Amino acid sequence: MSVNEAAWILEAKGDLRVQPTPYPVPEQNEIVIKNHAFAIQPLDANIRAKAYMDMPYPFILGNGVAGVVDEIGPSVTKFKKGDRVVSDTPTYQLKKTKYGCWQKYVVGTEATTAKIPENTKFEDAAAIPFALLTAVAALHLELGMGKPKENRHGKALIWGASGSVGGYAVQYASSVGYDVVATASPRKFDYVRGLGASEVLDYKDDQIVKKLQELGPYDFVMTASGDAVGVNAISDILQPAGGKFVCTRPKSEEMRLAANVSLHYGFFSMATQKVENADFTAWWYGDYLPTALAGGVTPTPLEKRPGGLSEIQAACEDVLAGRSPKKLVLSP
Repeated sequence: MSVNEAAWILEAKGDLRVQPTPYPVPEQNEIVIKNHAFAIQPLDANIRAKAYMDMPYPFILGNGVAGVVDEIGPSVTKFKKGDRVVSDTPTYQLKKTKYGCWQKYVVGTEATTAKIPENTKFEDAAAIPFALLTAVAALHLELGMGKPKENRHGKALIWGASGSVGGYAVQYASSVGYDVVATASPRKFDYVRGLGASEVLDYKDDQIVKKLQELGPYDFVMTASGDAVGVNAISDILQPAGGKFVCTRPKSEEMRLAANVSLHYGFFSMATQKVENADFTAWWYGDYLPTALAGGVTPTPLEKRPGGLSEIQAACEDVLAGRSPKKLVLSP
């Protein structure tokens, strides 16, 4: 049997410790994945450093992995040993260490796993899904935006479009057929236009609300940055009719919303873990994600960090401090 090893967090806000770990046993609908790459998500980094979510310590964090199927459970039919796959594991829903992706062998579920196209690197497969799912679930599931190639008509506003979630939101809305208006810093204008935005404005412009109102109205609105400044601006932009928008952060005291405006927030990156989203989940892993990984989306720039499991904590600290503009990817 293969030898496993993991980066454990022993207590809330504690330092990570690399230790030997039992090789996991897959249940009926599960697979064991030999971990080749995983991305450090802000959610993971916040749980490690700030106890953002209650966890049963000691624990293994991380909920996205790309690698090779090492073993399959008795009822698995979609995958076989040796398949290249990417999986969103239920680490933070079921809170079991076998699903934590900061280890050499990770358990994933058949329903939330997709095959990786042959021309796609493990690093890209690990870096893309979390932010892409956040964007697509927010726009499609939460707001009701259609699917790619449906040739819809109208406008979508994406606030904070140069980051990973915002960039994928621009691409998704454009693929559905919407004319996309976006905000970013001036040095990122060309990049965001290249993703599919027809208009890109400086979010720090003193006249940003007025300019975006003139370019509207909008059928769909999302803030990918989730900060209070953007939320307050969107509330003003939606006047006088009001409306709803999706946000990547929950409402806070600094956010000033008009009575006719509603903010929709959720753990959009975990949408495929919910039973009520079964149809969306089947489409996501069976159709959309493999197409996206095969070149259907422009991936967020990534940085592959050396050092394996022992370098996860430093990478997490860099993510929280904003020291890297790229998605950080490691291999155990």
